[in-house]
Amino acid sequence: MFTGGEPLLREDLFELIEYAKSIGFNVFIATNGTLITKEVAKLLNKFNVGVVIGLDAMNPEMHDAIRGVEGAYDAVIEGIENCVAEKLYLHLNIVASKPNFDEIERIIDYGDKIGVYSYFIYRFVPFGRGDEIRDYDLGQEEFMTLLDLIRKKQREVSAIIIPVAAPEYWAYVLQTRGIHSRRIISLLGRFFGGCLAGKGMMYIKPNGDVWACPFLPAQVGNVRKERADTILENLENFFVTAKSGGECEDCEYKPVCGGCKTREEPKCMLERG
Repeated sequence: MFTGGEPLLREDLFELIEYAKSIGFNVFIATNGTLITKEVAKLLNKFNVGVVIGLDAMNPEMHDAIRGVEGAYDAVIEGIENCVAEKLYLHLNIVASKPNFDEIERIIDYGDKIGVYSYFIYRFVPFGRGDEIRDYDLGQEEFMTLLDLIRKKQREVSAIIIPVAAPEYWAYVLQTRGIHSRRIISLLGRFFGGCLAGKGMMYIKPNGDVWACPFLPAQVGNVRKERADTILENLENFFVTAKSGGECEDCEYKPVCGGCKTREEPKCMLERG
């Protein structure tokens, strides 16, 4: 995955993509979509690159306000249409926050109409520059409404919807279906493991530093100095020694959830009342 910032600003991006493909990687780019012209879409098709595009609203004014750039909505929709024209693997990222909460279902329906393959729905995390807009964060009631919406839309659309920074989703689905068998939950945990931090996923920063999660600034290695297998071992050990214990340890749904390791509030979001 080439991400950023905006990867399409790099003049050597397609050289990097070509090299990554030559050594056997499947390649995706995460982009704001505004720079995907027809020519760029054709190049992405040539190298068989999957495209991940962030879309914040179907309301142009709201998308532009969240992005902070006038005309961003028109540009991203044009970029998406260029991807569709080239039949690229297209994935939409949606960040669920208070300002765009009522737009989430509209974005999912738009993606279904144009044939996207998958969605990530991120719960807004007040990290980095997001710390300046903490009031965007969803409260518990809104969070539970989001889980209900994801569950509803997954039955209606063909693409898979994957919650991010919301590992409670699968626990919530099982809970609402009255499934409490630890054996069944443990089995399902092999496929739906909740939070992926420390489970093989790694985020590589521009300087080579590796984090377990983009919202958790804990360095566990550097790809310029260490082997990947060593870094993966560091990832696993980090969460064993630093993140063990707490209310998740005795929860029957831990195999499919485990809680969000970046969240500040101690209370489990699935606890009602």
